[in-house]
Parts: sequence; structure tokens; C-alpha cells
Amino acid sequence: MEQVQTQVAMRSVSGRPAAPMAAHPSVMRLHELDGLRGILALLVVSYHMYGPLPLVHAAFAGHAAILTQAWYAVDVFFLMSGFVMMHVYGKTFEERPSLATFRLFMRARFARLYPVHLAALTLMLVVMLPFLAHTAGLFSWHGRYSLGAFAASLLMLHGPWLEYRSWNYPAWSISAEWHAYLLFPAMWLLARRAAGARAVLLLACCTFIPFAVYLMDAPPERYPTNGVILLARAIPLFFGGMLLYRLHHLNRIRWRGGAAAVCVAATVALLCFDAAAPAAVLLAPCLVLSALSKNWFQALLRSKPLLFLGKISYSLYMTHALVETFFVEATLRAASRYLHAELNAGLAVSFGLWLAGVVLALALGYAAWRWLEEPARHWLMKRSDAVARA
Repeated sequence: MEQVQTQVAMRSVSGRPAAPMAAHPSVMRLHELDGLRGILALLVVSYHMYGPLPLVHAAFAGHAAILTQAWYAVDVFFLMSGFVMMHVYGKTFEERPSLATFRLFMRARFARLYPVHLAALTLMLVVMLPFLAHTAGLFSWHGRYSLGAFAASLLMLHGPWLEYRSWNYPAWSISAEWHAYLLFPAMWLLARRAAGARAVLLLACCTFIPFAVYLMDAPPERYPTNGVILLARAIPLFFGGMLLYRLHHLNRIRWRGGAAAVCVAATVALLCFDAAAPAAVLLAPCLVLSALSKNWFQALLRSKPLLFLGKISYSLYMTHALVETFFVEATLRAASRYLHAELNAGLAVSFGLWLAGVVLALALGYAAWRWLEEPARHWLMKRSDAVARA
């Protein structure tokens, strides 16, 4: 497993020079979670890419219903994120609980999330501006393609504090996650005291809260992506991931191959039936534990194709809406306007367009990861290191 270690020097809260401190202790990268993240990111891409293609949607709903349940992927993202934050930063907060530590944590999170977020958001604005410049909605504080929504997106406030989708719509989840990062020190104080039965009970509550939200099926959608209610989905799952780390780390919980098979099969079965699908969130901690245990599932997740998907998963997730908007939707409009052809009229053509969109999204995700995400993250971390040493 790859060892990840970042050394930085920083000043104490009092302003006096502090000894060099690691951004986090030397930790082993959890490759199996990379593989799981890759599968789930591809599920989200597959789901969004058939949004403008009703025939493909109907075909999947009838024959591969799990591809219509991409909401579940984001729930597991939230859970894994809380787990990984405890894995990477928990010991640092234990040894140096201070404002300086929190600032270091937030700088690292900013370097991880913001460059791709800003690039995708800016590209969306640049491409769409010629079509929106003469509309009144652009210069409003309300509406999906408004300057108000753009400003909220820049500040990563758009998920919980806008009641509607914003420009690069998948970014709602990183907005919610950013709020979880801001609360991380408080949640860490609670999580570090939880162990054994108490941790299990709290973890169960953390999955039951979003489950209850889904059962409410409140408009505009069962699985909320905007509005304050989004925090009732994201924050408990993030905290649940932190508790899951405590259980995994302290109690050495392991899932053998048979238990992992039951968990994976039960999750897939629930996601194949729309009425039962919300219950899948209750099994999400078991799925993550199955991935973390030495069994066939972990071996699968560590395979090279899935590790590749895991590497590019964030860039893939954050840029695929550009492909859906500027390739799939644009192709449909262009064919209708200039060729007088309705590509949505036939399943074969629609499926081909969907598949082309998925492949193009993978290519764009790889390019964004290689030439934007990784270089920008390393540059920002080096710059913040230099500022801390100044």
C-alpha cells in the first residue's frame, strides 16, 4: 500500500514559532476505498448521462434498475469521506488540538476540492454566457443560471443554501461536504469518545436519519440535493464514517467473504426496487467494512481498472456534467435543428449517444485529473507550506 505523508511547518496559535508538524501522521492509503469510489463515480456518470435520453432511461429502469439509483453512490461518498478524514487526521487532532491544526486541515481540503470545482464552474459559465447574456435571469440572485447562484457556488454554499440546482449540478455534494469539514473538530470531539456499543448505536442513528428523510419523500425530490434538509443527509453520514473508523480501528471488525457477499447482494437487491431502495443506506457501513476486510470484495476493488477509476473519480464526478450538457444535450439539439433528425426516436441511437457520453466523460475526467487536479493540489499545498514557514 502506498504510504502518504505530508510534512509542514506552522506557527502556534500564540504566534510563536512552532516545531515542524505533519499535516497528518504517516498513514497507509486505503486502495480498496479508491476502487469503491471509482465504481460509484461511474454509476453517477452513467445515471446523469441518460438524463436527456428517455428511451435509455426506460430501458435501464426495466432491465438494470440499479443504474437509476445513483443517489446511493453519494451517500457512500459521504460515509467514506468521514472515515478517511479520521484515518488521515484523527491522530493529528489528538496530538495537537488547536486552531492551527484546523487551519492546516482546511487548507488541505481546499487544495483537494477547489481547483477542479473552480475550473468546471468557470468553463460552464464561459460556454453558456453567450446564450444567457441577453436574459434577465442571468443578472438575478435567484435561478439555476444566475449570477447569484454562481456566487453561491464559488463560496461552496449552493448545496444547503439554495433551493434549486446550480450551474455545475453535481457540485452540490462537495458543498455539503465542505460544511462537514467546517464541523469536523466538533464531530471529532464526539467521535473520539465513542466506542463499542455506544459507537454502534450512534452509527445506526447516523444512517437512520437520512433513511427517515428519504421515507418522507418531500418535494422536490426524495433524495435531497439542495436546501437545508441536505445537511440532514450529508452530516450524519459523514459523522457515521468517523464512527465507523473508530469501530474498525479499535474493535478490528472484519467481514469474511461470506458476510461480504451477503452485504453486497442485499445492497444490490434493495437498489433494484425503487420502493425498497432507501433502505440501502442502512447497509452502507457494512459495505464499507466489507471493502476494508481481506476477502474477495477487497481483492476486486484493488484491481487495476478500479484503482484507475478511483484515481480519477473526483475529476470524473466534477466534470461529467459538462459532457452531459455540452455533448449529449447539444448533439440532440443540433441534430434536431440542422438535420431535422430526432435522435431520441430510436433506442439504438440513443444508447450509442449515451455510451459515447460515458466514454467522453471518462476521457475528460482523466485529463482533468492528470493536468489539473493533481498539479494544482500539489502547487497549493507547497504554497501553503511556504506561507506557514514564513
